Amino acid sequence: MVKLGLELINLTKKFAGFTLGPLNLKVNDNGILVMIGPTGSGKTTVLNLIAGLLKPDGGSIFVDGIDITTLPVESRRIGYTFQKPSLFPHLNVYENIVFGLTKKRSKKKDSDIEIKKMIEDLGISHLTYRQIQGLSGGEMQKVSLARMLVTKPKIMLMDEPLVHLDTPTKRKMRLELRRILRRQNVPTIFVTHYEDDIYALADSVSILQDGMIEYTDKLESILKTSKNNDIASPFLSNILSSGEANYLEGNVIKSKNGVTTFKVGSHLLETLGDYSFGSKVGILVRSEDIILSREMVKTSARNVVEAKVVKITNSNVGVVDVRLLIDTFHVTSRITEEARIYLQINENDSIYAIFKASSPQVVREE
Repeated sequence: MVKLGLELINLTKKFAGFTLGPLNLKVNDNGILVMIGPTGSGKTTVLNLIAGLLKPDGGSIFVDGIDITTLPVESRRIGYTFQKPSLFPHLNVYENIVFGLTKKRSKKKDSDIEIKKMIEDLGISHLTYRQIQGLSGGEMQKVSLARMLVTKPKIMLMDEPLVHLDTPTKRKMRLELRRILRRQNVPTIFVTHYEDDIYALADSVSILQDGMIEYTDKLESILKTSKNNDIASPFLSNILSSGEANYLEGNVIKSKNGVTTFKVGSHLLETLGDYSFGSKVGILVRSEDIILSREMVKTSARNVVEAKVVKITNSNVGVVDVRLLIDTFHVTSRITEEARIYLQINENDSIYAIFKASSPQVVREE
C-alpha cells in the first residue's frame, strides 16, 4: 500500500550566495507539519519548490508515492495560501470559492453539496453571497482556504496566513484551522515565525536554519524532551524555553456556565469558555500571569497548585524566571528579583503557583 503524503528527497535550490538543501522531509497522511526558522532561512522557497513555482536544481518531490518534481503547477493538486489572500474583488464569496473548479464538473449536484458543506464547516455560510469588499481579514482567509480545499488538494501549503490578523482573530483562526485541516485529511506544511502556532497547529515541527533542516520531530516528543531541556535544535529550544508562555494539555471533565474544568496530571484546572466533555485541550499560560506564594492563600484566582522550584534564571534586568515542577509537567513564572528576595524563593523550595481562570488561552481542542 502506497503511503499517503509528501516526501522531499535530497531537494536543492541554489541562489547567488545561498543554497537550500539538500532537504529530506516527510509529511504523512493528514499530519500538520509546522516549519519554523529565522527570516531568510528558506521556508518560503521550500513551499515554492513543492508548489512548482520554482524549479529545483536537484532532488525529488513525491506526493502519494508519485514523482511530481517536473510536473507543471496546474497538474500537482497543491493548495497554497499566502499571508494576504488573493481574492477577486469583482466576484462574491461563493464565486471566489468555486473559481478554481473546472466548469465541466461531473456530478454537479454532488459537487454543490460538498461545496455547501465546506462553506458551513468553515463557518462562512452567512457570507456566501457577500462581496469581498468589507470582509474582515479572518473571513478573507477562510474564503481563500475554502477555495483551496474545494479542489481537493493532495497537499496544503500555508505561508504565514495569520500574520496580518489581529490577536483575537488569530487565536480563533488557529483553533479553527487545525479542526478544519484534520477533518479534511489534508497533509499540510504551515510556515510561521510564532511559538503559538507550534502549540496550536503542529503534529510535528521542522526547523529550517541557513537552508538546511536542523531538526524534525513530533510535537509530542518535543514537549517531553523540553521538560529536560534536551531538544536537539538550539533554535527551537530557545523558543520553547523563552519563558514567554507555558503549554499544558489536559482532558475536559466539566464545562458549565462558561467555565471549563480540565485535568492535567493529578490537578484540576479551570479556564474560561465551553469545551466538549472528554476532549483534550491545549492551553497557553503566560509566565507573567503565574504568581507565586509561600502559603496556600484565599484568592479569587481559581487555579492554585503546589510546585517545586527547579531552576531560577535571570530573564532581564531585575526580572527572573522561576521554573517549576508540578507533578510531571513544568511551568515558568516570571517575577521581579525583588519579589523573589522578599518571598525568599530558592531552588528546591516548595511553593504555590497561582493563576486566574481568565489567564489560559485555549489554542487547540480535539
